[in-house]
Order: sequence, then C-alpha cells, then structure tokens
Amino acid sequence: MHDGTGFKRRAVALGAGLVLLTQGHMTVVSAAPVPGGTLDPTTIPKFATPLVIPPVMPKSTVQPGNPAADYNIAVRQFRQQILPSGFPSTTVWSYGRAQDVLPANFVAPAPLSSGISFNYPAFTVENTSGSQTKVRWINDLKDASGNFLPHLLTVDQTLHWANPPATGCADGGNHTDCMTMNPAPYTGPVPLVTHVHGSHVNPQSDGYPEAWWLPAANNIPAGYAKRGSKFDQFDNTNTVPGSAYYGYENNQPAATLWYHDHALGMTRNNVYAGPAGFWLIRGGINGDGHVRDNQGNMAYLPGPAPKTAGGDPNFTPSVRAKIREIPLAIQDRSFNADGSLFYPGNRAFFEELNVPAQPEQFPGAGVLDIPFVPGSDIAPIWNPEAFFNTMVVNGNTWPQLEVAPALYRLRLLDGCNSRTLNLALFQVLNPGTANETLGAELPFFQIGAEQGFLPKVAMIQTGFAAQLPGNGTLPTVTPDPANPRALLMGPAERADVIVDFRNLPTGTVVRMINTAPDAPFGGFPDDPSDPGTTGQVMQFVVNSTLTQATDATATPPQNLVLPAEGQLGATTNTRQLTLNELESNQVCVQEVNGSLVAIPNVPFTPDDPSVFLNACATAGGFPMGPKAALLGVLTQDAGNNPISIPKLWAEPVTEAPLLNAVEEWQIFNTTVDAHPIHLHLVRFLVLDRQDFDPVTFAPLGSPTPVNPNEEGYKDTVVAMPGQITRIKAKFDIPGEYVWHCHIVEHEDNEMMRPYIVRFDPNFPDFNQDGKVDNADYAILLAEIRKTTLRNPAFDLNRDGKVDLLDARFFYTIMQGI
Repeated sequence: MHDGTGFKRRAVALGAGLVLLTQGHMTVVSAAPVPGGTLDPTTIPKFATPLVIPPVMPKSTVQPGNPAADYNIAVRQFRQQILPSGFPSTTVWSYGRAQDVLPANFVAPAPLSSGISFNYPAFTVENTSGSQTKVRWINDLKDASGNFLPHLLTVDQTLHWANPPATGCADGGNHTDCMTMNPAPYTGPVPLVTHVHGSHVNPQSDGYPEAWWLPAANNIPAGYAKRGSKFDQFDNTNTVPGSAYYGYENNQPAATLWYHDHALGMTRNNVYAGPAGFWLIRGGINGDGHVRDNQGNMAYLPGPAPKTAGGDPNFTPSVRAKIREIPLAIQDRSFNADGSLFYPGNRAFFEELNVPAQPEQFPGAGVLDIPFVPGSDIAPIWNPEAFFNTMVVNGNTWPQLEVAPALYRLRLLDGCNSRTLNLALFQVLNPGTANETLGAELPFFQIGAEQGFLPKVAMIQTGFAAQLPGNGTLPTVTPDPANPRALLMGPAERADVIVDFRNLPTGTVVRMINTAPDAPFGGFPDDPSDPGTTGQVMQFVVNSTLTQATDATATPPQNLVLPAEGQLGATTNTRQLTLNELESNQVCVQEVNGSLVAIPNVPFTPDDPSVFLNACATAGGFPMGPKAALLGVLTQDAGNNPISIPKLWAEPVTEAPLLNAVEEWQIFNTTVDAHPIHLHLVRFLVLDRQDFDPVTFAPLGSPTPVNPNEEGYKDTVVAMPGQITRIKAKFDIPGEYVWHCHIVEHEDNEMMRPYIVRFDPNFPDFNQDGKVDNADYAILLAEIRKTTLRNPAFDLNRDGKVDLLDARFFYTIMQGI
C-alpha cells in the first residue's frame, strides 16, 4: 500500500539496497536499514545464536476441568532471549502447555528437562491425518496476582475491532465488535482467539475474529464483555473460565499449517507480540509414506523431525545432530535498546513524520498535522503496513545452524506482518572478513506448498524455476539475469523444501538471503531489502562430524515422485471479487516545508465523494491516504458498466457458496501492491493470472500460467497488482468463515470479509442423504432451539437469522418436492 500523500514510503526512502548478480555470484552494495526502535540493528551480531529447533508440544496430563482435551494450551507473557547473548531479553507472548508453571525469573528458550513448554514461536503441534485433535485454548494473559496484563503494543480503538468495553460504537450502539470513535489507546484486558491457519475444520473451531474471549482475570472492569459476539465452542460443556474448547478433524492431506491469534481488528498487534506456532499434519493417503522414488520404491524424505519422546533438539547435542526436518518461522522485528519490541504507535510514523508537540521520532523531519478520528476518517494509530529492521527465525535474530553434509527438509513460513520474502541460498566466500562476498547459489527443491505435496518437485533459485520430471535427472540451470525472483513468499505462505548440503566440505558457510523490498511488494523489478540487515535471514555451516548413517538413505530430490492428488470437480459457480485501497473522503492535505498539513474547511458529502475530491483539488491539496484497504465485488452500475464496490467488514455477506459447490473466484487487484489472499476452511488450486483493463475490467492478453511451486493445493495466494488471480475451491462444510488479506495491517482495517457456506434453500438436505424429509426438519428445529450461536448456514430465507421463519420456509419446500 502506497500512501496517497506524495510522501515516499519510509522503507523505500531508507531501506533500498542494490544487489548485483555478476558471473554467478552476488555482490551487495550497502544501504540503510528501515527505521524503528532505539536499538540500531547494525549493532546486533549476526549468526551468533544457534537456531532454535521447535520441539513438539507435549500433550496435557492435567485437565483444568471437563471435558478433557488432548491439549490445554495457554497464552502467557514471559521473557525470551531473542537478541544475542549480552543483549537484554524481550517480553513476549506465546503458547505453551497450561499445566507448566513459569517461575518469576523465567527466560525462554528453556531445556525440555525444565518441564516448561512456553516459547516464541510456540512448540509444534503434531497431528495425524484423519485423527481428531481437541484443544482447550486458554487466554492466560494475567500477572502473578491474577490481574489482567495490558497489551505490549498500542491498540487503535477506532478500527472495527473486538471492543471489549462494549461502548461507544460509531453506529451509535454499545456492543462488542465495532468501530469506535475513541482515539485513545486501549489499555484493558486483551481479547484472543486462535485460528489454525489452513485447517479444514468446523466453524465453531475456526477461530472466527468475533469469537474472542478475555482472560479470567480478577479485575475485568465492570461492563466489559468477556466474549465476542460470535463466541462458540466445539463442545459447549466446557466452562473453564477464560477458555474455548475446539475440535480439529484433521480430515485433510498431510500439510504444513500454523496457528496464531485472529482477534478482530488487532491481529497485527497480537501476532507481533508472539503467539504463533506450527501445526503439522502427517500420514494419510498423501503423506510421506506414499512418496516414491523413480524406480517405484518407497522414497525417504530427510528426517527425523523432533519427536515427543525423542529428546531435546536444542540442549542435547546428540539429539540435535540427528534432526533433518526443521520448521522455520521467518519474521521481521524491531527492538528498543532495553530489548522490548518496537511497533509504531502513531500514524505519523508511516509518513516518516513527527507528531506535533511530541518528542521527535524522525529528527529534523516535519510533522503530520491532520485531524484524526473522531474529527475525521483517518485512524490515529494504525499504520497501513509495518516493516521492521531485523530478521528473526524461530525466535532469534539472524541465527545459525550447523548442518551435516546431507539433505535437509525445511518447512518455511513467511510469518511477517507485511513483508514479502524472496529467499535464496548462497555460499559465502571469505565469511566474516572485509572480502566477504556471495558465491555459488544452492537451489531450493520445493516438494510442498501450504496444503500438501506439489504434483512434482520444483527446483527454484534466482531467475530460474522448473518442475523436475522425477526420473533422476536435473535440468540445466539457465537463470534469467533480468528476473530476480527466487523463492517468493507472501505473508502466511509456506514452502516445504529440501536443501542439498551434500558434497560441501566442512566449514562451508551457506547464507539464506532475502531480496524482496523493505516495502510493499508490487512485483519485480523492485528495490531489494537492505543487504546489511533484512537482506540476510540466517546462516548454515557445514560440519561433517554431524553425519549420521541414515543420511545415506534419504532420496535425492530429483528421484522423488510425489503422491498425486485428485482434481476438483467441474466449476458450479464463478465469482468476481476485487481488492481496493481507499483514500480519505474528509482530510485534504498539502506539503508545507516538509510537513503534511490538513487544509481546513474543505467541504465533503458522505454520499458523494466527488464533492470532496473536487474541493480538495481546487484548494491545491490531495486526499490523505491510504485510509483503509477493502475487499469488494465486481458488479455493474446503472449503465451496465463494470464497477468495483468495496465492502466493509460489517456489511451483509456477499459470498455465500452452496454446500459442496466448486467455485472459481476471480480476484481483480485494483491496487498497486500484491496482497496475499487467504480463505479459511478450503484448500484451493491457483488456475492462472491475467492482466486487466483498470477501467473496463476486461482481461488483457493471455492468462499467465502459475509458477511451478504453485501447482499444488494452497490456502494463501499472492494476488499481483493489475491482475486477475483465479482460484478454484470446494466449499464442503456449512457455516460462517472469513477470507482476507494476510498483510495483517490490512486485515485489521477492513480487508477481511465473512463468507457463509450455506445449505441449498431449494433442496435443504441437511443430513446429506439425498432426500429432504422429516429427518432434515428435525435437524433444523434442533438448530433453531440452540441457546448458543446458531449456524447461519441454516438461514434458508436469507433474512440474517435462523428462526421459525426458516422452519416455515423449509416446510413449504419439503411439501413441494
């Protein structure tokens, strides 16, 4: 998202590095890191901390109440040594087993022998395809006295957010889950709700943004709602305070999922504070055991991964030496000198300006002097995107991993708030010296995306990507020098890759670098990230003493034949949707001596934006922006001309696929930035991309085939600017879910919409037995009688309620069938 003010994005102005590819190696030209925090990132030693390998989350052996859960997982506040030794530790939040007791002086990471599983990122939850996992998620953000802990970051109450105070809504009401007119930062108890990203799950367990709950603290202020308006549970007999009980069917192929907070209007704050971890599904007909080699024999992927009873992968060297499968959560973070996390606390930071009458955050810069909510439509705290100046992998800045000269399986996650990654692996020549440079590039062999294995292994390096035939041969690598694309990952995308360290001598240094911009990604060419900070991710050092006998049994990637998945059926419906960016309809600004200043008394009319636009232009200004990003629908105006209609979160549902429908969604990106679009519930296929005319919305030219590593099933896709991204999915569980941009700053400010998978009102076969009869009628009546949240899939007459009018509707339909 680029601001509409004419001011440069701060990351573009200060973080643009130059990377030159010459004669097969990469030379970096120094640049400046992005601003943020009082700790200078260039003073932080790189590759000084061993990579933390996330252990497996232990199952619960103590239950806080009924019903019993496989896992009772709590979110707590603690300190962790994210920065290298000698720097202060950092206060974070994350998940851990609820029965584990944190001592007052606890600092993660801790040995497994301590009996403490709290860590950032969280331990990995291991699952088996087809086997249900039951979790009681506990919001335990309380201090030792049982009082609630306020947020670590500044929370903007003027967005459409959870609003536990349940007062002051902009619609004039007093309720939760609304936009308020209160510009003050929120300081109350923190709402949480966990979403397992990529889970094919019942709606009660999906982690709906309005299904949050507060901690069971002693001092919840009077009048505060303890639960969101759509709080629900898989098992409503759970009455453990401050918790919700979810059940995950795991009825999907083996895949790399992850879990994180999803509270309405504050996901960016909550996830940045730490709560996230991997959720891996193994087994099933598309699991590792069904991978074959080019001779038809069982193939062996690099392993083992950490196991529950397999010892400590971080504090027991003999165990660590054996690990060959490692999840890597890559995130960007900025820090203050005391070790605390930095996140912008005012809108002026986005414009690289100062706040009037406040200490300077950009010395010598001007100020942002405009009215905010309630005096305008611009939120006072929210930043349209947020980029940070260190790279954190598995909870440490720029870590290092010693590897054997062997094959390794890495499950990569772009866990950044806003940052797109473009990852590559290079040998480092003369490491740690003044003559350090990058040498030969190692390819990634991608075997899986978000929702399981690819049809074929994709070989990827800078300027080159190809599917492998699976016959034991490798293609001749012919990089395109004009194409800097390597392993490109938008926020929330995952890549299951194999890296080949074989035949590298002991002491060889391999560095993972990032050449995506320190700014919103809009496609290549673009200015790469600062090579001295965010251009580096982590480092591997080859050590032959770590070699294991089992290393020789791993199947080379060129010999792998991945298990084929069935295709989706014929498309039953096509939707045309849009991605939009909005400017202010009320604040007209101009640049005055380096400051951005509002022009007073510019008229506006809520129902006619042209009044403001014309008046602003006449006054010599331009609309303040961006104000928000919105999803929308492509429809026609009164003259039958195509038009994008942006939709707010609270507007009526426009996407309501019928149960078991196979739909094609055509997503028109009208903005200048790429957006990682995520649909809850479903796994989808990316069909293609195509340019379109920004006025007529007519497709231009021929569709562009998907990239080799996008051939498999996904749950998040990068929608490029000026293009139609076409995806295809089957919607097979009835209920309410969401789809959104996974730049969480966008998601938190309107770029998210609910959708409902609904029963066919013309044939309401609720039990899916092929008939509409009294058995279905009984199911509907049971839903109507529920005292908890009713499933909107049963809203047959589309009036927004599930009640006796739907029963009457059903009876009429049944009589006519």
